[in-house]
Amino acid sequence: MQEHDLAVIILAAGKGTRMKTSLAKVLIPVAGKPTLEYVLDVAERLNPSRTIVVVGHQADRVQEMFANRDIEFVLQEEQLGTGHAARQTETALADFQGNILILCGDMPCIKTETLEQLLNQHKGKAAKCSVLTLKSKGRHDFGRIIRDAQGGFLRIVEQRDATDAEKRVDEFNSGVYCFDKSLFFKALSSIGNSNVQEEFYLTDTLEYSMKSGFPVASVQTEDTDEILGINSPDDLKRAEQLLDN
Repeated sequence: MQEHDLAVIILAAGKGTRMKTSLAKVLIPVAGKPTLEYVLDVAERLNPSRTIVVVGHQADRVQEMFANRDIEFVLQEEQLGTGHAARQTETALADFQGNILILCGDMPCIKTETLEQLLNQHKGKAAKCSVLTLKSKGRHDFGRIIRDAQGGFLRIVEQRDATDAEKRVDEFNSGVYCFDKSLFFKALSSIGNSNVQEEFYLTDTLEYSMKSGFPVASVQTEDTDEILGINSPDDLKRAEQLLDN
């Protein structure tokens, strides 16, 4: 049954500079299929009323590859960060009301069950903003989840902007979020780019939610493989191993 109050945004505009290939990152084949195809398959199983893919690098090739799917494409002309990418969907979703699930197009191992858990808790708590996090003792270059003394969410700090103390935090951002639509676009229009990369970080929308009086809910996974993003040849090799099984 279609979830009329659910739209999915998949961020798929990146170049994949570290992958040593001219292909757009989401077109890189993993176990015989383009990376993005796995994410689209997972999104489809959630039965959203809308699926929007934000394209940028090699946009024409990505659209041509997936022209047969029931999805919409939105172009991010300049690569100004994840927050800027997500904001490109505002016009397309002008008439939509409900929850927006944001996924990364380079995470082929994300599980439908985990996303269902995130969505169910988001609805159950009547949350305006939720995030999937990873609890892990391993070393990762993901953003850190910063919490208060009571365990409440405060903000996400990107690895490159984190202090030494923040880098010791063992709860990480997955890049997967669920937002109430009205709060989402208010947050996106409010964030700035005063950071090391001078980019608009999607993660800053969660701090905006907190400051606006809407606590951020979270679902935690301990499965590092599930939130594996393909950012290097080593990541690709790992994903191949996981998806070949």
